[in-house]
Amino acid sequence: MRSRMKFGEILLQAGVITKNDLNAALSVQTKNGMALGRILEDEGLISDRDIIDILARQFNLPVIDAIHESSVSEAVLELIDCDHALRTVVFPLQICNDGLEVAISNPLDFNTLDRLAFKTGRNIHPVLTTPTAIFKAIKRFYLKESPAETSPGTYLLVIDDHDLYRSTICSNLKQKGYLPLFTVTVEEAIHIAQQTTPRLILVDTCLKAVSSQMIFERLQQNDSTGNCPIIALTANTTAEEEAFLLRLGFFDVIAKPLNYTRLQARIERALHFYYHGAAPPYAHPFQNDAAHALAG
Repeated sequence: MRSRMKFGEILLQAGVITKNDLNAALSVQTKNGMALGRILEDEGLISDRDIIDILARQFNLPVIDAIHESSVSEAVLELIDCDHALRTVVFPLQICNDGLEVAISNPLDFNTLDRLAFKTGRNIHPVLTTPTAIFKAIKRFYLKESPAETSPGTYLLVIDDHDLYRSTICSNLKQKGYLPLFTVTVEEAIHIAQQTTPRLILVDTCLKAVSSQMIFERLQQNDSTGNCPIIALTANTTAEEEAFLLRLGFFDVIAKPLNYTRLQARIERALHFYYHGAAPPYAHPFQNDAAHALAG
């Protein structure tokens, strides 16, 4: 029978955090919607590897490291497509006699496990690893990305008029080695882009007094911002809103509150497709020959 003990309770039981630590983290979570584990990591109270080791003991599950250095067959990769792997933070490992071994970072996500079983028609045998290990595997096996193609060290432009979100996003991007530039208006973003040439733009589509269509059109019409992928960040998580933003031309849409591991993966995917390969069908096309030169 599946355990329904909450993640914070598991950490308390393991003795790695105190009740005061948990209450403080839960208070932060109420304000910004971040995952509890991420908050505790940012506070320096626990590492992602600590979390995996604790969950492995709690659920009696095996642990795997460095998936990207393993061998995974194309037949196994076809069972779970790249978008699904990115969205749910999972990675298929191998087919076994009675099912499929899948690397996951959250054994408490029973909905994802059930959907994988339905999607693949196989019993799912979870193997624990860190989100970082999963995304390294996704980059190697799905995106076919070599170490030389990694993206840190490039300018990313963040447009968001919510101070808490903007500072949190920028802090996270800096930890990943990017050079984030944050602004609160489209006009300010364009001015900064003229001086720095960002490789990707993250924009809150709920900016005050500006529609998402107007935001996209302004960015597209300017030479400094019109030739790089633009990812929409939105608190409106309906399927209709996502479809609308993609049809407008946004490269991708990410729901708020943000999952920062997923954000990192989506950024890397956008940079990979735009600068190391062809953009996927739903992305807006390159506007001119100068953009093709950038892609090289």
